[in-house]
Amino acid sequence: MKVYSKGVLPSSEIYFHTPSETARNLFFYPLCVGHYWCSGEYRVDRSSYNSYLALFVEKGTGYVQVDGRRRTVGENSVFLLDCYQSHIYGSEEGWEIYWLHFDGTQAQAYFRTLCPISNCLVMTPPDPRSVRRSLVRIYNLFHDRGKVSESMVNKYTVSLLTDFFTGSPATADRGESVSEELLSYIAENLEQPLTLTDLARRASLSPYHFTRQFKKETGYTPHEYIIFARVNAAKYYLKTTSLPAKAITHKCGFSSEAAFCTTFKRVVGVTPLEYRRSSL
Repeated sequence: MKVYSKGVLPSSEIYFHTPSETARNLFFYPLCVGHYWCSGEYRVDRSSYNSYLALFVEKGTGYVQVDGRRRTVGENSVFLLDCYQSHIYGSEEGWEIYWLHFDGTQAQAYFRTLCPISNCLVMTPPDPRSVRRSLVRIYNLFHDRGKVSESMVNKYTVSLLTDFFTGSPATADRGESVSEELLSYIAENLEQPLTLTDLARRASLSPYHFTRQFKKETGYTPHEYIIFARVNAAKYYLKTTSLPAKAITHKCGFSSEAAFCTTFKRVVGVTPLEYRRSSL
C-alpha cells in the first residue's frame, strides 16, 4: 500500500494487519509494517500509539526523542521504542528504513527486560544483517501479498528481539564497578534517599569515578537513573492500585507530593492524575 505522508517518498510501502484472537492470546503480532524512503521533512510526533516499534536504518541518519533525550540513529543502527509513551522520531537528512509496530501478551515483559528504565533502546547490533533479515522477512510476508502467516511473523519477531538481547547494553558485562546487585539495590530501596555518596561507597569507588562509570555503563547519571526508576515505579502504582498520591510519593521516594507531581509531569508529560485516568 502506498504512503501519502509528509516526508515519505513515493516508492515507500506500508501494510496494516488485524490480528486474530489466537495471535492476540499467544503471539507477538504485527499492527503495521513498512519500508520507507524519506526526505529530511519526515517526522513522527505522537503522544501515544498503542504498540512497540522496531526500526532499522538501512541508509541515512535520523533521530529518536523520548524521556526528554534526543539520540541519533545512524546507518545499520536500530531502535526499540515503547510507543505507549509520548515519542518523536524522524530524519532531518533523509533515510531509508524498515520498521515494525507490534504487540503481544509478552511484549511489555520483553521490553522492560531490555529497557528497565528508559522507554527506548538505541543500538548498533553486532550483526546488523540479522536484525535487517528479520524485519525484511516480516515485511515480505505482506509485500508478497500472500495470506500472512501469523505464526511466521511471531517466529521472525522473536528472532528480532533475540538480536536486541544479544547486543543490548542491559545484557553486556558491566564489570565490577556497577553491578546488577547495585541496580537491584536501587530498585528495591526507592523509598530511601539513595545518595551518591552511599551508592559510590557500595561500588567501592569515589563519587566522581562512580558517576563516570555509571553513565558509561547505563547511559544515565545516577541521579537520572533514580529519577526514571521512581517515575516508572509510580506508573506501576498508578496503573495497578488505587493508592493515593501521598502514598505513592512515599513508596517511590519523592521528597514531597509536590515534588512527585512536578517530576512526573516533567518526565511523562502529564500529571499523575491524568496518567491514572488515561491508563485505567
